[in-house]
Amino acid sequence: MKLLRSASLVSVAFLVIFVARAVSAGDRPQPLPGQKEEVSQALMLCPSSLERILPGRYYMCEAQRDFWLGRQDQSMEMLREAASWGSKQAQYTLGILYFNGQRTPVNRPLGLAWLAIASERHDPNIEPTFVSAFRNVTPAELEQANELWQQMLPKYADRVAAKRAKTRYEREMRPLAYAMAFGGQLYLSGLSYGELGGPTPGSMTSSAFGVGRGLQAMAGDYFYGWHENVTVGELELVPITQAVQAMPGKP
Repeated sequence: MKLLRSASLVSVAFLVIFVARAVSAGDRPQPLPGQKEEVSQALMLCPSSLERILPGRYYMCEAQRDFWLGRQDQSMEMLREAASWGSKQAQYTLGILYFNGQRTPVNRPLGLAWLAIASERHDPNIEPTFVSAFRNVTPAELEQANELWQQMLPKYADRVAAKRAKTRYEREMRPLAYAMAFGGQLYLSGLSYGELGGPTPGSMTSSAFGVGRGLQAMAGDYFYGWHENVTVGELELVPITQAVQAMPGKP
């Protein structure tokens, strides 16, 4: 079995959104103690402008919203769409859901394949889960996971999905460069400087510079740990067992 070797260890805070008690399709999940504020925010409309600028971030937002509204099928669909734009949060969540059989029938090989793709950037908040899952599957499940992983790489691997998302982001940000450089107000549907971390929550029109910088910071978080590398020849593939053993800090 083979797995693509990831490039570097990164350190990024990671928040697992889907921690509510398991629910059947159509039922609205109940927040756990201390989750009410997060759920209240998740139920707000997702900023529509993000769909064209950072679609992976937008579809992850939609997945969270659908989940708390009890629309489980739509939530899974949005997670897969976010994953196709290189969202490691979405890929990780899909891995957990399939491996544990939460909101979907148990499919441990598929869950492991998703976790392998989610671990490309060696995020220390994701990678240990992949290693744990790897160590708990049977040889037959491992073989199935490899087949699924190979099928998923052309669509979900960083070299395809993250590159696609970065191209979209750079294209959509070019028209904002002039406004950022020369000032003025900027309106993006559903977005304000406050929502991007600035001091003016609730304002739909904010300084072009502030909104632009907020989007840049959001993109920095989204692509953190991914590096486009020029390669000569075929990308190196290594057996999955060797890949796990080669991970930093692993015996």
